[in-house]
Order: sequence, then C-alpha cells, then structure tokens
Amino acid sequence: MTSLSTKVFWFSCFLSGLFYFIVLGESGIVVRSQLEESLASLQLDVERLSYENRQLEEKQRILKNDQVALEREARRFYLLSENAQIIKFRETENVGELKPILASRLNAFRPGKQFPVPPIQFIRIFYAIFASFTCIGVFIKMRKKKLDFSNN
Repeated sequence: MTSLSTKVFWFSCFLSGLFYFIVLGESGIVVRSQLEESLASLQLDVERLSYENRQLEEKQRILKNDQVALEREARRFYLLSENAQIIKFRETENVGELKPILASRLNAFRPGKQFPVPPIQFIRIFYAIFASFTCIGVFIKMRKKKLDFSNN
C-alpha cells in the first residue's frame, strides 16, 4: 500500500501537469489569447490595407485615363511649372513582380500595446522547474512528517 506522502506527491504532480496543459500548453489559455490578439490586429491591418489598396487603384485608374489629373499629380510631386510638358510612357504590366506588404511587418511597434510578455517557452521552462521543486518539496515534507509520527 502506498503511503500518504506518495499519494500527495502524485496528486501534486497531477495538478501541476493539469495546470500546465490547460494554461501553458500548445492549445492553452495563454497561447489562445496571444493568437486571438494577433488575429485581431492582423484583421485590422487587412481592412486598412484593402481600403488603401482600393484608394490607390482608383487613383491609378484616374491617372491612367485623365491627362489633366496626371499633369496635376506630376506638378504636385515633381514641382513642375505650368508650361512643362509631361511625357507618358507605356509600360507592360508584370503582375508577378509586385510584392505585397505583409501586415506582420507593420505590427512591430503598435501604439497602445501592453508591456512585452516573455516568450511562452521561457514561461513553460520556469513553470516546469517550479512545479518540479514544489512536488519534490511536498514529497520530502510529507516524508519527514511520516518519520516524525513513526518515531513518537
């Protein structure tokens, strides 16, 4: 028959393992909250970038078809005089050359973000060490109590 100290040791190991898998595991609460937070920020970036993309496509369509708008834009950015002539060259469209801007790169420094949280791997390692020492300490403490009762 197992002693009380062994039962308490295994029970504390079970509780610490259960806490690890529920909170710190691959599908635990911490990882899910981080993923939900990053998903929300990525969705915000996607909406913002799609709106910006529509604006730029509209502007490109206008500049492609309207010579007056093209001259106005060129004067605005290149500081051309009123009597300067603008020569428009036709280019072949290479869709494959366009590289999209990834929203994850824009996410590096976002205002209003909370303090940085250490990576989940460090938290897991720290918790495993802490739980191991706690379980061993409980086992030793319970064994000493057993020895104290047997000596009396």
